[in-house]
Amino acid sequence: MLSLRWTARVLLLLSVAAAVAACWLVLDNPSIDGTSRGDDYTCLAPYDTVLLHGDNTPGGEPPQDAVAIHDRCEAAGARRFELAVAAAAGSVVLLLGGVVVRERERHSVARY
Repeated sequence: MLSLRWTARVLLLLSVAAAVAACWLVLDNPSIDGTSRGDDYTCLAPYDTVLLHGDNTPGGEPPQDAVAIHDRCEAAGARRFELAVAAAAGSVVLLLGGVVVRERERHSVARY
């Protein structure tokens, strides 16, 4: 039953990797290019944009494309947040799969 044990470990490790990816996606600031602010404009973090409704309008003297920057940053943050939610859901599914496989392995060894 070595294969069930390895399967459980792989599922649990993949679960941890998906959880780390979800955290990174929710905390990492996306950047957009092609603005009047320079090559790359760094937006607010996705959690700040989606959950806290942060204002992505550039500070200081508003540029002529301030509304476009705001809209593009909100879209980039929303996309990243959706990916983070999907990664978190995948992490939970992988974790449950690993637990089920591990319990099945424990019970199959106990019967013999």
